[in-house]
Amino acid sequence: MSLHIHNARLLDPASDLDATGGIIIEDEVIADIGAHLAAVSGASNTIDAKGLCLAPGLIDLRVKTGEPGEEHRETLASASKAAVSGGITSMVVMPDTTPVIDDVALVQFISNQAHATAVNKIYPAGALTTGLKGESMAEMGMMAEAGAVLFTNGDHPIERADIQKRVMAYAAGHDVLISSRPDERELSKSGVMTSGALALQKGLKGMAREAELIGLQRDVALANATGARLLVDNVSTKASLETIAHAKAAGVKVRASVAAYSLFFIESDVGDYLTYCKVNPPFRSETDREALLKALRSDLIDAVTSSHDPQPPENKRLPFAEASFGAAGLETLLSTLLMLVNADQISLLQALRPLTTGPAEILGLPQGQLAKGAPADLILFDPSTPWFCERENLISRSTNSPFDGRDLVGRVEQTFVDGELVFERR
Repeated sequence: MSLHIHNARLLDPASDLDATGGIIIEDEVIADIGAHLAAVSGASNTIDAKGLCLAPGLIDLRVKTGEPGEEHRETLASASKAAVSGGITSMVVMPDTTPVIDDVALVQFISNQAHATAVNKIYPAGALTTGLKGESMAEMGMMAEAGAVLFTNGDHPIERADIQKRVMAYAAGHDVLISSRPDERELSKSGVMTSGALALQKGLKGMAREAELIGLQRDVALANATGARLLVDNVSTKASLETIAHAKAAGVKVRASVAAYSLFFIESDVGDYLTYCKVNPPFRSETDREALLKALRSDLIDAVTSSHDPQPPENKRLPFAEASFGAAGLETLLSTLLMLVNADQISLLQALRPLTTGPAEILGLPQGQLAKGAPADLILFDPSTPWFCERENLISRSTNSPFDGRDLVGRVEQTFVDGELVFERR
């Protein structure tokens, strides 16, 4: 089947394209693209974009679900539906489920369930260590052969440097990607928000910024020593960015991601003990946020993630210190970046690059670009449509969004996966 989308604003960060034109889809891939397709051709199946932005579908490197084991939080199917409503056509699901995704059978389970229930492309991440306990290396080579695209200990960083070095050396030998959330647990494990005057004022245990920096410096040193490919997961501080810049300049195989909420919120947004704003890494200072934006503009940040971590109400409707970490982010990922565009803090292509081309390059995926022969994973969106975020209206099974009750801008109107319309806003 052939589909012609015309009268669109074509946005392709991979080629810096920003022009009026159109696109033709045939057999699940992009057959042609350009200004010469701006008007209707002889194609029988056409969509008039009416000037909407046409961009590659978003690729999210950090999504948690509750499947298997805690399906009341989120299933692969419900996460997939929420994702495409936010323009996410590909996503990596984290291994910290019940049971942990730490062997071939569970990687295959995720792949099979995704194929059966999802409307977007789902890629499993495997655990670095058995049960995420940080004690013995998981079956990375076999899980990679079964389809795991990266390996991580999630929110449970490996505390022992000798084990971290061992898994990195193995990963380097098998050319698999390690993703590590940098943290020194002795400085952060009992904290609930960023350390400082505000935490003291609120009577809350702080999480030292230095915890992230110390963990990062260790992981970068080990990546340099072993030659492993390292994705620094959800960096959040100015000091960490300086370390990443030095590492990249020195030729270390390091990439960096940031959670979308870290680009928007600061520690004072915790407000009156708002548990929907309790996340890890926590909201940082305005200085840190500005440094992250600068890193985004300079391409030091390679990917922006939703850091989707669904939590049911009973886990959030607790005193701040007792509530679970985590925020729902699939449906607000694009809007978070578009809010920054509308505030003239980044350009539209700068907003899209870490959501498309950047993560595609990290994983070696063919999507994330508007190019002939590329998968027809696409979104049509209006970058300035205002909308009000109400958790009751979110599609995700858990609605613990820090944006609840806030005005946002930018909404996806249509989402295509392999040329098939999988979401349309009505």
